[in-house]
Amino acid sequence: MGSESSNTYELNPQAQMGIFWRILHLITSRYGNYPMGQTLVALTMVFLNERGMPPTLTDLCEATGLPKASVSRYVSWQLREGLCEEHVDPQDRRRRLLVQTKKGQEEWDWQLTELGKVFNEVAGMHVDLADTHTGMSAGNLLDLMKELTKQAPKQRVRSGLVKKK
Repeated sequence: MGSESSNTYELNPQAQMGIFWRILHLITSRYGNYPMGQTLVALTMVFLNERGMPPTLTDLCEATGLPKASVSRYVSWQLREGLCEEHVDPQDRRRRLLVQTKKGQEEWDWQLTELGKVFNEVAGMHVDLADTHTGMSAGNLLDLMKELTKQAPKQRVRSGLVKKK
């Protein structure tokens, strides 16, 4: 347990909420008014593909608890954008496996890179992640949030996944 405990740490509630806010901001900055269910479906699909088990639509419904109509709509968007594609299951030709494409992998790689930046930003907001009384001042935090929001439309256009209106 000694080596395990040295790799774990607890974040104070403010730092946890900072990470949560930043991840939500990252998603909406990149994809616009992207439903949270779609994010859950996309992450579930990526996690299963990374483990060598491309899911079916039914797998995604069962894993996320979302209605089939919603999951179908979210998957259709991903198929249309080229983030995944359907492959016939060689062991059961009735099943359609949802396999991540190269474009989908590139998007996932971008997300992982940006997530690393999120953790670094939050560390700056809360210098001592275990102490609730230190870190960035409220004014500086608000300025950072405003700056991130100003950059959001540029990020959305760069992704190419959400069409500029």
